[in-house]
Amino acid sequence: MFYIVESDQQIDQLTSYREQGAYIEVISSNDSYHPILTYTVAVYIRPLKEVEGFIIPINHTEGLNVSKERVYELLKQFTTLYTYDKKDLLYHFVLPEVIDISLLNTMTNYDRKDLPRTNSTYNWYYSRMSEYSELNSIVPITKLYEKCEENYKHLYCILQYAIPNGFNFYNKTATSVFYMIEKTGLRIIYDPFIELFKPNNVAYSIQDNIVYTYYNLNNITSRPTNAFNSVNFAAIPKAPEFRKAIIPQNDYFVEFDFDGYHLRLLCEQIGYPLTEESAHIQLARLYFGKEEITDEEYTKAKQTTSMPYMERYLQSMLS
Repeated sequence: MFYIVESDQQIDQLTSYREQGAYIEVISSNDSYHPILTYTVAVYIRPLKEVEGFIIPINHTEGLNVSKERVYELLKQFTTLYTYDKKDLLYHFVLPEVIDISLLNTMTNYDRKDLPRTNSTYNWYYSRMSEYSELNSIVPITKLYEKCEENYKHLYCILQYAIPNGFNFYNKTATSVFYMIEKTGLRIIYDPFIELFKPNNVAYSIQDNIVYTYYNLNNITSRPTNAFNSVNFAAIPKAPEFRKAIIPQNDYFVEFDFDGYHLRLLCEQIGYPLTEESAHIQLARLYFGKEEITDEEYTKAKQTTSMPYMERYLQSMLS
């Protein structure tokens, strides 16, 4: 079958691969934009036992486009699906059972697997027209296909990895939760926000006075990081003017934080009991050998517990 799939008959032929599973990749309208501000241009499907993949145009200038609903029905029939970034995929197709290759690699190798950027034609378009919101709809569909084929070959080895303990929680629950957080966005007061936060390109992440962000879940520490378009929601400056540029969409902002999250995890691992009282105060008493802790001692204790030798220090105290 020809690699560009443009008819119902060809879609029906693809269902014959559903039992062997497949790698899928969504081509959005522009890679630089936040995914909620894009639409689906095409979908690449690579059955795991085939020598080449297929691309289905949905909103491309060169293709006899297939409806997105028809493609969605096709994807739901596959027993196993892999994708490079599941959270990104959810903006286009809600497929909860898809396996996130980036997450699988991070939890296996404790490292990040970036996609290659070697397709010269694709790079040419982005070097000249990266701000055009519908850019991928005019990149030749053969070049989109080539790029996806390169990505698959780069990622293929990860598909052979065994699923590690804890993977299902991050792959299903955590990914879905952060997807829902992202797609809500934050309402802003436009001019102060632009002046203070200085996004690289307003169009990439702001629409109708809502700014969108992106969480990276594939870190070796398992702690999510945050950044999109040069704005980091996890590190908003404490100066009041920065906070005033962001306003609640409903009634209130609610701020909450875990007390000594990593300290409590570490102490649990080494068997050092902590109560519900501040973890930093409890460890400060251990460091200074006294009950009443001054503000200066509290600050010093927090600095100590952030140092690499903290675990060894606690273990020595318990030995």
